[in-house]
Amino acid sequence: PREHVRRWITDLGLTEDRIVAVARDSRSTHPNPPDGPRALDRAMERAARSAEARKPADGDKRSKRGNKPADARRASMDEIADFYAGLVNGDGYLPSNAISNTVRNAMLERGLVTTERLRERGVA
Repeated sequence: PREHVRRWITDLGLTEDRIVAVARDSRSTHPNPPDGPRALDRAMERAARSAEARKPADGDKRSKRGNKPADARRASMDEIADFYAGLVNGDGYLPSNAISNTVRNAMLERGLVTTERLRERGVA
């Protein structure tokens, strides 16, 4: 039993309080006592994985949502319009729903594309 607890602490990074809490939760969902500490290995591994997923890495500047860094620069409308104008004016595949009305209007206002080219590409 001591070897299991040592592994949960050293290898999985769980605290003694967390081990007791996981064991208590396991006992509430499985009323019959487990057959020794080996029966709790999987529950402890799940607890370590969920704690690892919630904890940001040291120096990680990522926001709570998504995977972009919190201080990432957003593209300006000029850059977005220029990017999509390249797709419209090119010959590659362009899904009809790839360009929003806002981006379409921005490309037209800036003179990057023509309405005829938009119609040819199925964006109009």
